[in-house]
Amino acid sequence: MKRYTTLMLTITLAVLLLAFFAGINYFKPQTNDLPFRCSAFSRYDLSRHDDKKIEFDVSQDLRFIDPHSGYLLLNGQVTYGDKVTTLNRRIALSAGNKIDSDTYRYKIRTIITSTNDSTPDDVFNLLLTEITLDPGYLQLDVNQVDKNTYLIGGPLSYLFTCQRY
Repeated sequence: MKRYTTLMLTITLAVLLLAFFAGINYFKPQTNDLPFRCSAFSRYDLSRHDDKKIEFDVSQDLRFIDPHSGYLLLNGQVTYGDKVTTLNRRIALSAGNKIDSDTYRYKIRTIITSTNDSTPDDVFNLLLTEITLDPGYLQLDVNQVDKNTYLIGGPLSYLFTCQRY
């Protein structure tokens, strides 16, 4: 009888502790990660051979406005071969969600080309393949490095460090 009482007391205590910690986690104030806005300047050297230079010097403005919308602005200069062009595109995002503790996945709704953009689509697509695995989705890891500094990573590698504002 004493063993039965000890067993019941242990089980009851374990259930109460489990409920207590679950309650703390449930009622704990959750930090709102959105909206997330950060900007950075990056240089992507996508040259595969010495005879064909392909470089992107771009400022990037990443904005996850809410789970339903966001965008990535890419503005700068592209050098491919002996040509230099202007890049000014906005990747409009929709239907997003946080798929784990630091990874966001958004559907690429459309890519908007500005009137002053002179970069051919096939050259821009080289940069797009570095950022995404699938041209229909943008999946980025957002790792906090410092108070307002974040390391942004794509599916294959880290892309840039940006300052949240």
